[in-house]
Amino acid sequence: MDLHGGNIYKLKRENGVELLDYSSNINPLGVPESFKKAVIENFETLEKYPDIDYVELRQSIADYNGCSIENVVVGNGATEVLFLYMKAVKAKKVLIIAPTFAEYERAAKAAGRDVKFFPLSKDFSLNENLLMDFITDEDIVVMCNPNNPTGKFQDLEKIERIADFLENRNKKLFIDEAFIEFVDGWKEKTAFLLKHKNIFILRALTKFFALPGVRLGYGLTFDEVILNEIRDIREPWSVNGVAEIAGKTMLLDNLYIHETEAWIKKEKIQFYEELKSLKGIEVTPTETNFILIKLLNDDAKSFRKKMIENGVLVRDASNFMFLDESYIRLAIKDRKKNEQVLKALKKVLPE
Repeated sequence: MDLHGGNIYKLKRENGVELLDYSSNINPLGVPESFKKAVIENFETLEKYPDIDYVELRQSIADYNGCSIENVVVGNGATEVLFLYMKAVKAKKVLIIAPTFAEYERAAKAAGRDVKFFPLSKDFSLNENLLMDFITDEDIVVMCNPNNPTGKFQDLEKIERIADFLENRNKKLFIDEAFIEFVDGWKEKTAFLLKHKNIFILRALTKFFALPGVRLGYGLTFDEVILNEIRDIREPWSVNGVAEIAGKTMLLDNLYIHETEAWIKKEKIQFYEELKSLKGIEVTPTETNFILIKLLNDDAKSFRKKMIENGVLVRDASNFMFLDESYIRLAIKDRKKNEQVLKALKKVLPE
């Protein structure tokens, strides 16, 4: 199984047909027109090296997040920032809250760290008291918020209690907020508001701004030591000129941002309610642009094959830590595509 789910290119080569890709959770509004226009207008900048310090890009990110440019580090996608953080931080052991994104473990192990996992509750909520009791000699706690693949979002009060606990023990908290912009009112809910020096926030333009093909991620923290360590070990010019244009353009595109917020607010409720009405599945409530589903009468591998036969690629979620073969994940897209998926589900699921 592919580590990150469906390989749409491989499937097209093998089957020769186009599939609705519901294994990938990208904004269905597509790349903002403002970015396309900016690339054309600034095409000549591709003849030059980007600013090695990315001052304008980092300032755009800082303005978007209401912080100083000194709090921002950029990378060639969020994954590069994650791997750089794990290399830069002084740590021996990492605790990952799971089920969650597989790259946290890979990044920690690539940096020579020992890894342990803390399981979420049966309903995928996080019991912070159990977590704090579980922590022993781990130096870093890693969490995704909202979490992939569960869609659950932990509130700021809970995050603050965990951060305080860790800070008092000279430990760090790494929070991946790659999907936070899909959360209603996210700017009042981000952990960056806590301004804890032991918190590092990971973000990306991949999901909300529909830009997986142009790699741009960034980190936010008040920890000057970590920022300096990352800047010392990172490769120069890892963020290319097109990604730089994207960051300086799209974070200012308020129309696109508002349209996306309106779409997800409406569609995640409607799609969730329609999925809940189907027999043979249990649907996990979500705060973001994907939904985790438990199959009651089938396994993920078999179900995925049946859905492909009906023109839809779903994410087999059985390779997430602590999930079994009964779990799949569906993206949330526009109404027309969601209706196509519902039609395919009704063919595959029992009456």
